[in-house]
Amino acid sequence: MKPFNFFLVTDTHYFEPSLGASGKAFDEYMKREQYFMAESSDIIKAVFSDIAADKETEYVIIPGDLSKNGEIESHKSFLKELYKFKDAGKKVFVLTAGHDYNEKSRAFVDDERIEVEGTPFKLLPKLYKDFGYSQAIAVDEQSLSYIADMTDGVRLLAINCDGEGNPKGAVDERLSEWIKLQLENAKKSGCEVIAICHYPIIPPVPVFDLVGDAKLKNWRDTAALLADNGVKLVLTGHMHIQSVNKFTSENGNTLVDICTSCLTGSPAKYRKVSYDGEKIDVRSIDVPDFREETNGVPLKEFFDNQFRYSIINRVNGIFNGEGIAKKIGKKLLNGITVGGLGRLLLVKVDKSIRKKKFIDLAGDIGIAIFAGDQPFVAGTPVGDAFGKALDRLGFVLKKVEPKLAKNGVKPDLKEMLLNTIGNNKGYSDNNVIIYIQNKS
Repeated sequence: MKPFNFFLVTDTHYFEPSLGASGKAFDEYMKREQYFMAESSDIIKAVFSDIAADKETEYVIIPGDLSKNGEIESHKSFLKELYKFKDAGKKVFVLTAGHDYNEKSRAFVDDERIEVEGTPFKLLPKLYKDFGYSQAIAVDEQSLSYIADMTDGVRLLAINCDGEGNPKGAVDERLSEWIKLQLENAKKSGCEVIAICHYPIIPPVPVFDLVGDAKLKNWRDTAALLADNGVKLVLTGHMHIQSVNKFTSENGNTLVDICTSCLTGSPAKYRKVSYDGEKIDVRSIDVPDFREETNGVPLKEFFDNQFRYSIINRVNGIFNGEGIAKKIGKKLLNGITVGGLGRLLLVKVDKSIRKKKFIDLAGDIGIAIFAGDQPFVAGTPVGDAFGKALDRLGFVLKKVEPKLAKNGVKPDLKEMLLNTIGNNKGYSDNNVIIYIQNKS
């Protein structure tokens, strides 16, 4: 196949600002939200303007969670931005997901959370008919999955596992058969297929394999189905994380999953990808300045501050409520230093991080995991301290591992956790070239 380029944008979570995004209820809601809601329109317009100006790249792919939470007015405004792409000569393919349909959507007005008009699931292919569905060779009406010609010799398979017509977060047997049929037809036509799916096919980081909603529930079966039927590349989102992962089936066929961050929240990136059937070249791009004022801080810090704020509030939420134990726990959590925690666990901590509050380090680790290329590997102060702490807690991990076993296979929790906070894959999650030469 001829090499071609495309932009990959995920989890735009567009919110129409005129619906209402201010007041006490909104401020309370944003305490736990990773991405920006009131600013989403400005962010998306700035990114889309840059993409439209790129004369080298004809295609734009957006695999789901287009709107904040299914507000019909958000869809209408987002569609206006997509039609601007068409006016600029871009060919756009989207997939809808769980945040795109909701018959009881919400906005925030006068310190209250109010109900606004939502969007039924079955309306989505009509709304986005010009961005995949009208170009489709085949549509699975139950799940709203489709396959469409993109360019000469290349088809796009859009797998919708986050709708009403399919078990949420899974590819069931019925949909698997439909996918297999489309891939067989593509092979007969001499077409290469790339796939998109809102949920990651491969867990973005090892520990996410233990989190039910962090990847497809039957991800190994689906990854093998795709790889063994000629798909080498799948583009995903949902987890708001920068990751690039490889899976090789028992038949020796490899699938690469490029999972990309939420556009409107930390790490606030999108991708430009070049693909020729064997070589995948991935470049990550930061969201540009989208407004004159970002609370007086650099743009990356502006996004990271909101993510850190949400992490700290979520962790503190564990200790919300009455009772002396919860009050003590909350005070300890917010006051203890990394060195203090090390002393409790009888673990030596490097002096460079001893005085850092543990809650702040937790924020650093969380931000780093989602940004990809996690730096906390062995040999770094945090990586070494984390490894020693896991060794100290080894007896607890060994008791937990059997309870997490799948198909009789126990996870190695220590390795999972270390490879989650430190990128030990040997290649980048953000900028990487991967070659694939499969048997089939």
